[in-house]
Amino acid sequence: MPKTKSIDLKRDGMTDGFAERFGREIPEGTMIFIEGKEGSGKSILTQRFVYSLLLNGYTCSYLSTQFTVKNFVRQMNSVGYDIKRDLLKGKLFFISTETVLGETYPKNTFLNKLYAAKKLFDPEIIVIDSISTLLNESLDEKNCNDLINFLNRWMGTGKIIILTANPDEWDSKLHQKFKLASDLHFDITITTIPGVGISHQINIHKFTGAKYNYRNPTAFYVRPSVGMCIESTHVAF
Repeated sequence: MPKTKSIDLKRDGMTDGFAERFGREIPEGTMIFIEGKEGSGKSILTQRFVYSLLLNGYTCSYLSTQFTVKNFVRQMNSVGYDIKRDLLKGKLFFISTETVLGETYPKNTFLNKLYAAKKLFDPEIIVIDSISTLLNESLDEKNCNDLINFLNRWMGTGKIIILTANPDEWDSKLHQKFKLASDLHFDITITTIPGVGISHQINIHKFTGAKYNYRNPTAFYVRPSVGMCIESTHVAF
């Protein structure tokens, strides 16, 4: 049996419902692909994964195309996910494209910069949020296969790689390649429910190697100082 990493999280001595809905454990060597349009909730789902994995003792790296380090810490803290200690202890390695890959470099060089970012791939879990923003000017159908092979080699060593993408930001053929290459595929949509209003909904289209059952779909909202909450039960996770 392949080894797995737990996404369980206890608050006030009780599990919060997140892990039970999403399979409880992630097999090592898994590519997680989280897709959704702007504002759908890709980043908050990713951050919830990272928070629980850190609390379970694993190491993570997080490449963000949206946040600086200061803004990332502030964002995580605003939803009750305090990661300052993990950053200080080196359990979480955070990279901002603004400060490392650098806005002074042309975006068509970012794929090569990613290959060269060796420290990004040292931890057990690697997050790129979002890969469509990062590589929309440097990735094409040919080098996309090279990138997927590169990521597969890292997953062959047991790494878990989490990628987010907005389908509107890059070529649909590239988007489809990552959907097919992924082992765990989340699709987040925004819908309007009569009498309720706007709802964010997570659908799992694929979960290769799932050890436990998972539920589909899951509607959620985000509460300040609490994090993600299941829409129907108001359970925070």
